[in-house]
Amino acid sequence: MDTNAIQKRLNEIASAMMTKGLRNPTANFKLSANVQPTVYLTWDNLKSRYDNHYKWIHGDDIRAMLAEADEFVAAMPDRDQARMNEFMTALGSVIDLGRENNIEVDFVNPLIATMKRLSENVLTDQREVA
Repeated sequence: MDTNAIQKRLNEIASAMMTKGLRNPTANFKLSANVQPTVYLTWDNLKSRYDNHYKWIHGDDIRAMLAEADEFVAAMPDRDQARMNEFMTALGSVIDLGRENNIEVDFVNPLIATMKRLSENVLTDQREVA
């Protein structure tokens, strides 16, 4: 595989990452002396400029490493699902915080009911059509 083919594949992987809604995605291939070749993917954390995400793939077969990168990106949730997951995680944290701080049930119970409805919708994909 020549450098042009590798570059093309890295561009395709980064484009697929962008389609998934990742911020500032990059796909890299690294060769260094006395170390296995590496394909690594990076993208910014939405909440912090200083805590990026990484996926490292080491091996001797560049085609296999690029295929593994493709599979990794393909398995990621789509943009809408990622946003819903982020929202549900935040809502769960708020519910836990309310319980830990003995917030009145009248305030916490509606949040729990919302979380339950969201969870059921995610499991059965019952989104309303607007």
